[in-house]
Amino acid sequence: MAELNFLQILLISLWAFWGIIDGLSFNFGMNSCIVACLFTGIVVGNPTYGLIVGGTLQMTQLGVGTYGGASVLNITSSGMITTALGSLSGEDPITLAASIGIALAALFVQLDILARFSNTLFQHIADKYVEEGNTKGINLMNHLGIIPWGLSRGLPVFLLLMFGQPLVDSLMTLIPVWLMEGFKIAGGLLPVVGFAILLRYLPVLKKPQFLILGFVLAAYLKIPVLGVGLIGLVAALIVYQNATSAAPATASTSTGGSDYEE
Repeated sequence: MAELNFLQILLISLWAFWGIIDGLSFNFGMNSCIVACLFTGIVVGNPTYGLIVGGTLQMTQLGVGTYGGASVLNITSSGMITTALGSLSGEDPITLAASIGIALAALFVQLDILARFSNTLFQHIADKYVEEGNTKGINLMNHLGIIPWGLSRGLPVFLLLMFGQPLVDSLMTLIPVWLMEGFKIAGGLLPVVGFAILLRYLPVLKKPQFLILGFVLAAYLKIPVLGVGLIGLVAALIVYQNATSAAPATASTSTGGSDYEE
């Protein structure tokens, strides 16, 4: 099996390091699983593999949010590792994402907790600087506080890619067989649950025609998900344009009525 070179590993690890910082601050989308896996796929020369892995893992967290600072499965880091190693081994991306991808994401939750715990050290020091009125010290502690966050993502990605598949296999031996089978089942069920949560909050009953159209396109016409998504985008743009064009007409009508009454 081919191996990753050091530059590839470094680029992927740096993306993982900065991705969580972007997700907590600038929010340009670098921490999105699909975007991160696509970048990883481009680096290793297989962007399609990255999109499949990223999409599969992203569907497991549809409708999930870190409300109140809750730690959830770290699908971004696990997806990048799965994409990099899986594309080289030639394993099926969906199967790999639903098994090793979910398992690694569950293990990485502990690193997220450790990062949050370590960050409090810098914040307590910053509290002391607040009492002293030391603005430079406060600024420094806030910047140093991003280091645990970045390392919680970048370091495991770097180590697992550096030592390759044998290290991943060693970590997998720590997980009981029954739990691994549970991850596989959960990996198949969670996307369905995610879609159900989204459908619960979307105005499906107001515009059921689009839901039926999407089902027909995917189930009967066998159009790929990207094609269905693009058709959905066209439908959304049409609805948006109709709504925005109707608003000025309504406003002018109401204005004309008031002038007439005067």
